Amino acid sequence: MFPNLDLILLTLLHGSFVIFVLLLVILTILLVLLIAFSLGLFSVFLFDLHHFSSIIFEFSNISKTWQKRRLGEFGAKAQQYSKRHHYVHHGLKTVQ
Repeated sequence: MFPNLDLILLTLLHGSFVIFVLLLVILTILLVLLIAFSLGLFSVFLFDLHHFSSIIFEFSNISKTWQKRRLGEFGAKAQQYSKRHHYVHHGLKTVQ
């Protein structure tokens, strides 16, 4: 019926095979790029996490010393107030 039908089918089969191989190569390249991007993003995340964790630990050490200093100042002020209050209270007692 159709002249050279076998050659047309062979060309269609060959074209389909070439398209399949090209799609397979493109998908493989995209998968490799996705994996590389994911690994790069994960490594940047780990680097930032390490950097910020060291900053957080430094901040906690600084805040601990700051808290100790503030508590020491508060304790000194409280002690001065209690001495002053004790003297005033004691002085009033002796005046009466």
